[in-house]
Amino acid sequence: MKKLYLVDVSSLFFRAFYAIRSLNNKKGLPTNALYGFLAAVVKILREHKPDEIAFCFDRPEPTFREELSPEYKANRSEPPEDLIKQFPYLRPLAEALNVAICEKVGFEADDIIGTLAKRSARQGLEVTIVSGDKDFGQLVGPGVRIFDPAKDLYIDSDGVRGKFGVAPSQVIDYLALVGDASDNVPGVAGIGPKGAQKLLLEFGSLDGIYAHLDDIKNDRLRES
Repeated sequence: MKKLYLVDVSSLFFRAFYAIRSLNNKKGLPTNALYGFLAAVVKILREHKPDEIAFCFDRPEPTFREELSPEYKANRSEPPEDLIKQFPYLRPLAEALNVAICEKVGFEADDIIGTLAKRSARQGLEVTIVSGDKDFGQLVGPGVRIFDPAKDLYIDSDGVRGKFGVAPSQVIDYLALVGDASDNVPGVAGIGPKGAQKLLLEFGSLDGIYAHLDDIKNDRLRES
């Protein structure tokens, strides 16, 4: 079975910036994120030996998510200045590695990765998503897993259940219930991880919860 690795470029780049500090070239340009990104990719190529690999990029244009909700990611602050200075060199670095670059106006790298992961798994490839982003837990299943380079850890369906307490197919509903501060998704007031796990265990999904609201005995929880 051929191995396809889909690299979440932003995740790798940002994590490298915070993992490696005080690295500059002789002209004073910060290079820690670029160096960390390159080191992680080279390690994957040498140690994991994928048959195919692709870099998935975010585009600067607004995506369909902003059209659905103007509040999406509205709470995010500007990246640190030393990271911004390295942005112009990331694309040329990726191109110099001669790896396929995938992107599409109006969509995030997450959407590209999700599309390629599902399509490639159906075609018989063993797909590995290289990212530390928890959202990718929803994609894990037959033929698809996650590799977190910061933890040097593969995450399969059991790993998703261990992290969220729900099946991969329920991760979307779990995050909708508990919220996601990084994306400015508010969630349901008063419902935390344990409450979300209990509701999804009992009713299966958000649709299942709404179909059985009268079965929720706790008045406050039902109203929320």
